[in-house]
Amino acid sequence: MKQSNALALIVAYYLSKYDDLAYEQLGFKKGQKTAAHKELGRILGVNSNSVKNMRDEFDPIHDNPRAGWHQRPLRPSRAKVVEQFQEMTQEEIRDFVLELLTNPKFSHTEEVEEIVEPISRREGKKTTKSIFILRGPTGRKAEELFLSHHRKFKLPSPGTLTDMRDQGCGYDFEISDDGKIFQIEVKGLDGSSGGISFTSKEWDVAQKKQDSYFLAIVRNISTIPVVSLIQNPASVFSPKKHVFTTVQVRWNLSNSDLQKE
Repeated sequence: MKQSNALALIVAYYLSKYDDLAYEQLGFKKGQKTAAHKELGRILGVNSNSVKNMRDEFDPIHDNPRAGWHQRPLRPSRAKVVEQFQEMTQEEIRDFVLELLTNPKFSHTEEVEEIVEPISRREGKKTTKSIFILRGPTGRKAEELFLSHHRKFKLPSPGTLTDMRDQGCGYDFEISDDGKIFQIEVKGLDGSSGGISFTSKEWDVAQKKQDSYFLAIVRNISTIPVVSLIQNPASVFSPKKHVFTTVQVRWNLSNSDLQKE
């Protein structure tokens, strides 16, 4: 993949994730998305339709009005963009994208080339029927399906269910039942088969909590959902560790800058 296409993927990810706000932050008014794609394509050296199509590929994992290309999983290069940028704030991605668009030298810096290399890398032809659905509208749907499943069947345990999704504690829900505490991590699969991913925090908590930790896998999210519960997944599975680099933005002051004070 050409560097220009890899950079366009990063911009398209920003447009998809923040939608109207992203266009506005890049200097385009409401209703100017077609003009925006044309101008962004000119700056990046890619076809304007490519910018739109790339944006649409990211839409299924983001909370915006477009359905996007929900019929297929993210390709490896697109998944790599998500891996690198999903933990950044809106302001951080905005600054990165603006620098790409306004500073021609920025895309040739060592830092940017290190980001682009894994995105541009040609992947093998090996494919799977389904992949882990990154948290977005589909991931949230899996979580809502688990909540419905628990209300109906009271599994893996009855009791008071607490939403822990925004607590960063390594699982999505907690169930308190007669003095016992259970942790539930929910993962979604669009089809009936495929793999899932744990964050380092999730797997660490799964190993520590053991029998009180449950993995809830929701398969066939878009058709006829099926919920499977696995107690103590750390004792059942031996996942492969995957290390990737997350893009971070820092503002540096040199010694000479400090001497000006």
